[in-house]
Order: sequence, then structure tokens, then C-alpha cells
Amino acid sequence: MRFQTAAIIVASFILSHAAGLFFYALDRRDALAVTEAVDRAERAADISRLLHELPADWHDSIVLFSDTRNFRVWLSDQPAVAVPDPTRTERDITAYLRTQVPRIAEGDLRVRLIGEEGFQVAPPPFDPSGRAGSPAYARNLPDQGSALAISMRHDGDEWINFIGFLSPQQASLPGLFLANFISSAIGIALVAFWLVRRVTQPLARLSEAAERLGRNLFSMPLPVTGPSEVVLAATAFNKMQRRLIRLIRGRTEFLAAISHDLRTPITQIRLRSEMMPASPEREKNLRALDDIDVIIGTFLNYARTLDEAEPKSRIDLGALVGSICDDLADSGACISCDCASGIIISCKRVGIKRAVTNLIENALKYGQEAHVSTHRSRHVAVISVEDRGPGIPESQLERVFLPFSRGDKSRSSESEGIGLGLSIAQAIAEDHGGEVRLINLSGGGLRAELVLPL
Repeated sequence: MRFQTAAIIVASFILSHAAGLFFYALDRRDALAVTEAVDRAERAADISRLLHELPADWHDSIVLFSDTRNFRVWLSDQPAVAVPDPTRTERDITAYLRTQVPRIAEGDLRVRLIGEEGFQVAPPPFDPSGRAGSPAYARNLPDQGSALAISMRHDGDEWINFIGFLSPQQASLPGLFLANFISSAIGIALVAFWLVRRVTQPLARLSEAAERLGRNLFSMPLPVTGPSEVVLAATAFNKMQRRLIRLIRGRTEFLAAISHDLRTPITQIRLRSEMMPASPEREKNLRALDDIDVIIGTFLNYARTLDEAEPKSRIDLGALVGSICDDLADSGACISCDCASGIIISCKRVGIKRAVTNLIENALKYGQEAHVSTHRSRHVAVISVEDRGPGIPESQLERVFLPFSRGDKSRSSESEGIGLGLSIAQAIAEDHGGEVRLINLSGGGLRAELVLPL
């Protein structure tokens, strides 16, 4: 969201800035053209006044030395400029010239702006003779550009004609405008990203806090800072975390209280049964009491798993899983281990050990043998436990993670347990930001994968 919002702001500013620069360039170009045309008109007015104020025998010399390559001046019997329909700019320049040369009558002044593809006035060939160091020019008009053409009645039937060439128009976005555009875009981008980051940073913290809460319920509360909406969301998030902690602790305390209340009469029954004479019924009662004690202990282990406050530490996952396999192999279990070393993760050591042990014991219980391996896959570490048991029907793969669910009867009819092993392993995996996956093997058996983030 941060980059999308910043991109929208930057794109909006850049488009508006580009439009402003474009219209400014057009206006500047037109203003410069008009200003330059007025300058040429003033020069023509000065030459005209000069011709009227000086003696007639000086006129040819004045025209000769006023005629240049970029400002042509010549005398003729007919006006070189015809203006059938003057434009507004031409009318404005004409009015300005009348203020400079008020003696000119209404029909004695003609002004025409010559465009790149417009009307061309043909002056006589430019003759730089008599001027020291003046190069000879073979052309009369530039190949491109525009000019201001003026014809004034000089004396009787004589007209004085002027062509003042204007500078070629530059592109709409010359180098200076382009540099301004790029620098503005960079500045706007930096400011936009900084402002959007300040606004969205609390949302990023909220997202990170939600991710931490999924891995560790007892993580630090979210700081209540930022815009009012984010403050309300952070406050609600912290309240939710406190409610979850109270709920889980309440359940743990509830199970602990039940365990305490049940174990006292169970202990009394056990003592009375042991004092009874030996008989088959006495042995059955003692075994039933042992089963009840195991069930109560399993309940407490499951509750403690959800309320585990063990600190995390960095461990070699392969070494930990290998030690678990060695301990089970020493007790007579049929187990093989292929655990790669060097996979370092940050985890709760006791919790991971409990989860891996549950998965291996399930494999030994339902498949009589287990093959355990560890490997790295992209950004996660995977602990794989395979057995050669009957597997689990595809329709039951999700349900077996529910507490007290023991799956299909074909897999559990002759085995002990109350269906909390996978639930505990899944709770531990989720506490680390991972998961437990069950996959039926094509040749028979089941693969259980404990996936943990590196």
C-alpha cells in the first residue's frame, strides 16, 4: 500500500507539473515571438524616421548600411507586403508602429508575420559589397523560421520595405525545462515516499504485530501511535491479545484444577486397590487408573503447549532431530534417520522436540517403523517422518488435527492414545509460524512434515 499510494501521488504531481510546463512553454514561445517582432518593428520605425529627417542624397547610404542578413531593408515602387486579412497580432504591431511613426497615413503601412510555411516576401539579393570583412550570402531568406515584413510609404510612390528575421522557435521542453521537470519529479517522489511512509508505518507495525501474535501469543503489545484510525486499531488489537491470553490461561488453570481434583481421589482409589488381595479384578482396576493418569497428563501437556512461554534460541535442527532418533532407537524402536546438519533455526527447543517426538511416535504406533529426515526448502526447514502404515483417507487429513480425533478405525483400532499428538504438534508448529502437513505415499504409508520458517 505504501508504494501504491506514493506512486499515485507522484504520478499526479508529475502529470500536473508536466502540463504546467507545457502550457508555460507555449505561452513563453508566443510571448518571445511577439516581443522580438515588436523589436524589429521599432528598428524599422527608427530607420523610417532617419530617412525623413536626413537629406535625400543620404538615403541610399542609409538603406545600404541598414540592410543586413537578418534585417533586410530596400526601396521599391510597390509595397512588398500585401495583407488581405491581418491577424490580431499583426493589427497590434501595426497600431504600435503608428505610435512610433505617427505621420504614416492609414493606407501607408502594411505589416505581415511570415511563418515557416506562410507567405514569403522576396527581397533583392543581399549585397555586402563595400563592407570590410563582410562575407557573401547566397540566400535571401533562412530555410526555416519566421520573420516580420513591413512596408511603409516613404515619399510619393516610393516604399521602404523591411524584413526582420525572428529567432527559430525552440522546442516546447528545452534543456532547462527538462532539467526542471526531472528535478521536480525526484523531489516530489522523495517527499511523497517520506510522507506516505510516515502515514503507513503504523499499519506496517500492526501487520508485523499480527504476524508475531500468530507465532507467539505473549509477544510485546503494539505501540499505540499514529493516526487516530491506527490508534483505534492498535488499541483493539492489544485488547484482543489480552483476551486471548486470559482465555488460554483460564483454560490451562481450569484443566490444572480438574487434574488436581481428579488425582486426589484417583490416588485414594489406587491406595485402596493396592491394599486389596491380589486378583484379576485388582490388576484391571490398577491398569484403568494408570490410563486415567496418562489421559490427565496428556490434557495438561496440550494445555501447556498453547500457554508455553519458553524463550527461543538458535539450534541446529539436524542435530536436535538426530538426538531424538538416537534416544528412540536406544529404546528398541525401528527408526532410521537422515538428518542434514547446518540447518540453523530460531525456535523453542523443548516445544520442537515434543512435536517431533509426537510425529515419530505416531509413525511407530501406526506403521511399526519410521524414517526421519531434515532438509531445507526455499525459506523453510522441513522435518519429514515417513511410515509404512495404512495411511489416512484423504477426507480425514484435516480432521485428524482436531483435539481427541484419532482418524480412521483401520489406523487406530489396535493402538492406544486419545488423539492429541497431532493437535499438540500442529499447535507447536503454528506457534513458530509453521505448519504440519500429512501426505499419503503412493506405495502405502504416510508422510508427516513439520515445516518451520528459517
